[in-house]
Amino acid sequence: MGSGVNYLEVDLNWGDTSDSLTLSIYTPSGSKIGTYRDNSDGSINGRIRLNIYPSQGYMEQGVWKFKIYGESVSGTEDYSFNVYQH
Repeated sequence: MGSGVNYLEVDLNWGDTSDSLTLSIYTPSGSKIGTYRDNSDGSINGRIRLNIYPSQGYMEQGVWKFKIYGESVSGTEDYSFNVYQH
């Protein structure tokens, strides 16, 4: 992430509530912001959609890391993952 970014929008979408994925987010300095599950954004819908604001103390310039883990998956699970800089 470069300078001048007000916040990040993170969107992990697999659309299948019978499978459980987790999303862990790490700052460029290696600090773990947290591990999020389907209900972390307030609804259970096979999607984790979060905004990360600098007021939370997490905004850093550099390379952010995201770990997606199949916590409970039957067979395989396709997903889309996007990060938007605003």
